Amino acid sequence: MNLTIKLIKSNELLFLRSKILRNNLDPNKCRFIGDDFIDSYHFGAFNSNSLVGGVTIINNKCEKMKIENCYQMRGLCVDDSFQNRGIGKKLVKKVEEKLKKLKIDNVWMNARESAIQFYLNLNYTNTNIKYSIGQIGLHFLMYKKL
Repeated sequence: MNLTIKLIKSNELLFLRSKILRNNLDPNKCRFIGDDFIDSYHFGAFNSNSLVGGVTIINNKCEKMKIENCYQMRGLCVDDSFQNRGIGKKLVKKVEEKLKKLKIDNVWMNARESAIQFYLNLNYTNTNIKYSIGQIGLHFLMYKKL
C-alpha cells in the first residue's frame, strides 16, 4: 500500500462520509457545519491516487464540557476495503500534529460506540457523557489533551 495523507477540500470527503458514516445518504447532506470555515482542516488518506480515508477538524467549542483551547474532530472514516490497516490511526496522528502546530491544547469528538476502543488505544479519554445523534446512533464525548 502506497499511503499518503494530505490536506484536501471538504467536498472531496462527501462521498466517503456518505458511504462509510451515513448509509449512502445523498453526499450533499453529509456536509458538516464548519466545513468551510477558514480555520477548518480536512485530511485525505490516499492509496496511490484513490481517496481511502479522511477526517475533518473544526474550531468548535465543546458545549457539553468545559474543554479550553480545543478543536472538534469529525467524520473520521476509512473505506471498508482499507480498514484495519492503521489508516485511521495515521489520520488521527496527523490531526494531532496539525493541532500542536496551531498551539491547540485539546481535541474532542462525538465517538460512535463502536469506535470507543479505537480512541482509548490512542490515549483519548471517554467522559461517559453519551447521547444519541439522529439515525446514526449512540455516541460518547471523548477528548485528548495534546
